[in-house]
Amino acid sequence: MTSTPVTNLTTASEARPLITPRGWVWIGLLSLLFVALHRNFLYRSLLIALDDNNWSHAMLIPFISLYYLYQNRARLMDIRSRVCWWGLPLVFAGMASYAFWIFPGRNDMFQGYSMILGLFGLVLFLVGPRMMAVAWFPILYLGFGVKVAQKLWEIIALKLQTIAAASSTIMLNIIGLVIDIEASVRGNTIDLIHRGVPVNPPLNVAEACSGLRMLMAFLALGVAMAFLAPRRWWQRGVMVLMTLPIAVAVNVGRVTTLGVLHIYAPEYAKGEFHIFIGMLMLIPAAGMFLLLGWVLDKIIIEDEAPRGGGDTHPRQPLAPFEPTENDPSLLVKGALMGAALTAMVSACYLLVIMLIRPDFSVLWIGGTESRNFVIAAVALVALVLILVVALACLIPRHRRLLPGSHRAFVLAICCGLFTTALVAQEVVLSVNGVVVFKEELPVRKTLELIEHPTGTWRFVRQDPPLAKDIIDELGTEMYLNRTYEDTAWTGGLRGRIAEVHIAYYTGTPDTVPHVPQQCFKAGGLVQVDGGGTVLNLQGDSYRQDPKVPGGYLHPMEDPRFGPDVRIPGLEIPATYFTFANPANRQEVVNVAYFFVANGKFLPRPRDVRLKGFDLRDKYSYYCKIQVTVGVEDKEVANERIASLLSELMPQIMLCLPDWVDVTEGRWPAEVTAGAISPTGAGE
Repeated sequence: MTSTPVTNLTTASEARPLITPRGWVWIGLLSLLFVALHRNFLYRSLLIALDDNNWSHAMLIPFISLYYLYQNRARLMDIRSRVCWWGLPLVFAGMASYAFWIFPGRNDMFQGYSMILGLFGLVLFLVGPRMMAVAWFPILYLGFGVKVAQKLWEIIALKLQTIAAASSTIMLNIIGLVIDIEASVRGNTIDLIHRGVPVNPPLNVAEACSGLRMLMAFLALGVAMAFLAPRRWWQRGVMVLMTLPIAVAVNVGRVTTLGVLHIYAPEYAKGEFHIFIGMLMLIPAAGMFLLLGWVLDKIIIEDEAPRGGGDTHPRQPLAPFEPTENDPSLLVKGALMGAALTAMVSACYLLVIMLIRPDFSVLWIGGTESRNFVIAAVALVALVLILVVALACLIPRHRRLLPGSHRAFVLAICCGLFTTALVAQEVVLSVNGVVVFKEELPVRKTLELIEHPTGTWRFVRQDPPLAKDIIDELGTEMYLNRTYEDTAWTGGLRGRIAEVHIAYYTGTPDTVPHVPQQCFKAGGLVQVDGGGTVLNLQGDSYRQDPKVPGGYLHPMEDPRFGPDVRIPGLEIPATYFTFANPANRQEVVNVAYFFVANGKFLPRPRDVRLKGFDLRDKYSYYCKIQVTVGVEDKEVANERIASLLSELMPQIMLCLPDWVDVTEGRWPAEVTAGAISPTGAGE
């Protein structure tokens, strides 16, 4: 038995369109202004979707939202729209929040959520709460297209990886009853034994710290299938709650499949085919959601059509989206009103920023902080007075604006406020020379050409190239993994060896560096300590740099780059972690990593995003440098790492762009002119 199928009754009013040609013109104009205001975030999101397989689904999200509106067009036609002034504060809140997360917040995720908040307020303002009963879902659904902050994503992914690894181990052992496989889990790594022979290397569920691949795509798919079909609210709620368990279950199937392939056809367990398997898992996921929906339809038998998929009874006579006001003076007044409101909100935003970030006042106007504060305060008072006068002139004549008869007036308000916000944003960015999208900055020579130390440390080996899927997760093809040995060390073999990892990033749409913590946890190690540390470079050859406060020069005598190489400082702030083998807590490794970003040493990923780049920098780069030693004592490990870096750091900095040359225009101009090749060879 099934529920009564949904039928949309045709009314006489449905002969008229929901949106008239004049309404489409207004919608097109508002859409153009809205996209122009948020174009930097939208363009960055497009680049991330094209660059990161985990977020490629973001390009489909807007089309699913539009399809939902098209699917529910009959419901929208049966609701009389009206202006809701409560939506206007949400519009301003969204615009102010969007500006804040450009600077000083510098957070792409909150920029996206601010844009969605502004869109929600705009639609509520124009059509009212009754239409928002339908329109809320496609607007909020756009949130699936916003990339989640990496730190939050890693916390979620690590928990789900643990579940997936444990569950996949159980599945592999069940399959092993037939094909002789034994599996055991160690962290997020699965050790396999086939016919009594250990399989090397083991299967890493984390895929080089990738997180639960395509998790957000599975969640977006499940929510879409819950709302695109006509269902009751409780059915949709159950399906939404089941999206995460289904995503984990599908990933368990994927990891189990990779485990079998890892034994019988290891070449298919990595690379492009490995990524293809992840995409293929969307099919069983869709099947599980369809099965769940079918089961929910069978649970309760009802005769009436479920709400949410279309109303069989029109609520009110049709009131299409039709701007009827043709008075040009009214349109001008509406645009001026919107502009005045936006100017006031913009002034409040700038005043708040100047209070919490005094350095921004110098950046904004130029001059002393007290002078800028006075100018901002006077401007704010003047704009408030202008706004009061404007409202006093407009509202007495147009008190009865809440019905839709003066919709053109409120549309003009929206055009005025978005135009003013767009102009204000462009003026602030232009006056301050803000570069939203940084250009690529080539290295002076590739990392593979880093010369070996000539002191007590000697080169042991260089690791082979990583698999393509791991490179995709690392986010760059410019990396280096080497092992060094200290010939002067007498404290045991573990302290004698150090592993170095270097990765260079430039021109990427996302400025969130890949960090090593999840790798070690995924390998089965347990974190026992962590925090900040300082690595002190030693040597008699360093001398102070006259051009960089706190910087130093080290002689290199390279005819291509001059007699010296710049070092940002002799004290390197770094992040360290201590990991132990859960089976033997005496077996520990200490890891220290830091970043070189636009000529500065920075200890943490968030520092790279917040402090690594000046808003006015045309170019940007950051380089992660990570050293691992097997010494139990943290102080000794710190000394071991600093000893190696004292010999290696000048060679690393010789590869990276000299930031003084960049700011003075000599680099990358020399690359463009053909004088220097990034391979390190002179032309």
